[in-house]
Amino acid sequence: MADDNSLALMLGRMEGKLDMIIGNQNQLSDRVDGLDERMRTVEIQAAKSGAISGGIAAVGTAIAVEILKRSVLHLG
Repeated sequence: MADDNSLALMLGRMEGKLDMIIGNQNQLSDRVDGLDERMRTVEIQAAKSGAISGGIAAVGTAIAVEILKRSVLHLG
């Protein structure tokens, strides 16, 4: 009888610990989901900024090349 009680007590402790582990896992899952959403927002903003700055650089380079062409043609 004492063995049955100690076995039931050990099983109860194990069940409690497993419930705690599952709860912690759910909390971590929620945190990872939140971080994923935040990172997605940051990545989208970075892509937009990169596209805009790349476009500006391309236009600036094209203008600089055109200015150089015109100045070389006028010198020659």
